[in-house]
Amino acid sequence: MRRMLLAWLFLTAPVPAPGQAVDAPITPWGAPDLGGYWEYRSTTPLERPAALAGREVLTPEEEAAYLVGRHAAIGRERDLQLNADWWQPGGLTDGRTSLIVDPPDGRLPARTAAGRERARTLGIAIRMRSADGPEDRERYERCIMGRTVPLLAVSPNRLAQIFQTPDYVAILHEQNSDLRIIPLDGRPPLPAGIRQWQGSSRGRWEGDTLVVETVGFNGAWTIAGAGPNARYVERIRLAGADRLHYEFTAHDPESFAGPWTVTFPITRAAGPVFENACHEGNYSMPLILGGARAEERGRR
Repeated sequence: MRRMLLAWLFLTAPVPAPGQAVDAPITPWGAPDLGGYWEYRSTTPLERPAALAGREVLTPEEEAAYLVGRHAAIGRERDLQLNADWWQPGGLTDGRTSLIVDPPDGRLPARTAAGRERARTLGIAIRMRSADGPEDRERYERCIMGRTVPLLAVSPNRLAQIFQTPDYVAILHEQNSDLRIIPLDGRPPLPAGIRQWQGSSRGRWEGDTLVVETVGFNGAWTIAGAGPNARYVERIRLAGADRLHYEFTAHDPESFAGPWTVTFPITRAAGPVFENACHEGNYSMPLILGGARAEERGRR
């Protein structure tokens, strides 16, 4: 059903009218036209490093010196992920030292005890736990799905395609072929008892900005310790024909002392979006489980 809807969105996607202004494309029904291929990535860390406290932006010379160590750290993480040579670390986003812009210090608000525990046990940390069976492993490692709600710019490039109709915005991500369908018709979120990996998203237009609120997560993944009752408010706005301004604010008093906001640009890209077959994961899972069994035999 989801693929049928995506096909319909593709067939009904608007074609720019002759003479339409290229700096502010508009759909035939009058909404800003976000359709097309888009990509985003950043070598800027989520939080500002302690060594750069008080430094919101670096000079080009300071950035070059900082990126030596930053790229080395990214390389170590890349090597843990099957020598993923398709990772292409670039520069900092506008020279910034953190993707977090609020709080102004570029740091996450203080975590609650529950937030600290989630940060310790979910996400990348989950890869360090037992490997008794495939269900013990993190869902990205098993090629089940990525994590695309909300968007978060990281060093590996992210490519997505946006489709629009008057009642929906759909975002198809190349990563794990994740498809997110956002209703714009004013319907309420799903009932509180229905929890999903990517939550329940509902969108609306506020002037030229698409505002998307997402709630109802199942708590099986986290961003930096956020929990299942987090509410994310995303804002997407055209900042020219080939650039989107993107930001999200996380509201999660169960996990953080206050809200926090991330922002980064998204740039127009060339398509198409390819199928994510995830052959690496198909091989890595038996290797992970086989290695765990070998370790067990060695301890006997």
